[in-house]
Amino acid sequence: MKKWVVIVIIISVVVIGTSVWYWRFGKSLTPVSSTSSADPDLATLKGPHILYTVSATSIGNYIPLVGVVSANVYNIDSLVSGQVTNVYVQQGQLVRKGQLLINIGHLQYKLNYQQALNNYYKALLNRDASSVVLQYKLALQVAEQNLKYTTITSPATGFIENLNVATGDFVNVRQNTVTIIQSTGMWINAYVNEVDLADVHVGQKAIITFTQLNDLKLEGKVSFVQPFATTQSGLTVIPIRIAFDKNPLKYGVVYGLDCNIDLELGSSNGIMIPLQAIFTDKNGHKYVLLKTPNGYKRVQVTIGKQIGMMIEIVKGIKRGDVLIMRVPSQFRETGNPFRKVFKERRRR
Repeated sequence: MKKWVVIVIIISVVVIGTSVWYWRFGKSLTPVSSTSSADPDLATLKGPHILYTVSATSIGNYIPLVGVVSANVYNIDSLVSGQVTNVYVQQGQLVRKGQLLINIGHLQYKLNYQQALNNYYKALLNRDASSVVLQYKLALQVAEQNLKYTTITSPATGFIENLNVATGDFVNVRQNTVTIIQSTGMWINAYVNEVDLADVHVGQKAIITFTQLNDLKLEGKVSFVQPFATTQSGLTVIPIRIAFDKNPLKYGVVYGLDCNIDLELGSSNGIMIPLQAIFTDKNGHKYVLLKTPNGYKRVQVTIGKQIGMMIEIVKGIKRGDVLIMRVPSQFRETGNPFRKVFKERRRR
């Protein structure tokens, strides 16, 4: 008795599964009668046949790259030695161009300047030789410059990345005191493989994605292509620079973030059809089965690029044509995968 119960359950599951599949796909995927089993084309179709109506689709072509957000970085060294008397900023602070950052003890440098000034004027009053006057003049210029160097100001608007001194420290000449990352004019550094170089040019559109910022997408353009190649990880690549169309700071983008880039090669409204609608004859030519009032006919096509489960048709069919094709196995499990492909392309 239990054996019959199991058989009934299995039959019920099959019937219910078939009904659900037809209810989900029957309206958009119209079955075609396969009475002409002697036809060689229809004989090659395994499983049920469906009708696919050709429509125009936005086709994009991209070079995928990985990049890093970059900016001008200023490593500010002390140009004179002495004790730090004041530090006016802290690490991470936003500073403006020309803002006072650090003071270095200036009394000795002020004294040196005053002595150089006196020597210069004495040489002029004494009508010393021109070479002597010139020597004192140059000494005055050096003293004046060193006095100015005791005051360190910001060369650009940006953020303090590193603050390496504190009040009371003694600094030497060429010792780094502070590092500033410019907050304006950020760009992206990326590398293009040598095989793609011919397809890259200044002004080319780029779609920039930051996965760490909830898949934030920004647009930009190629602003620089290095005129010579370099080697990275054993590959020959060409460094490029991509400028943002809008200020990335407004969207939370900061210096040093990684990003994914789609470098656009061009887009157009074209025709894409499922791979299951393409057949190959004994000569290697690609064709489709075009539905006609009397049944179907072969139409030779020229194919283009493939995107997922879809393939571009360059020549042979037009919008509105109805094709006979296999039922992809994915239909039985996940629904119509072609809609997903189109939605993903439109989102890009």
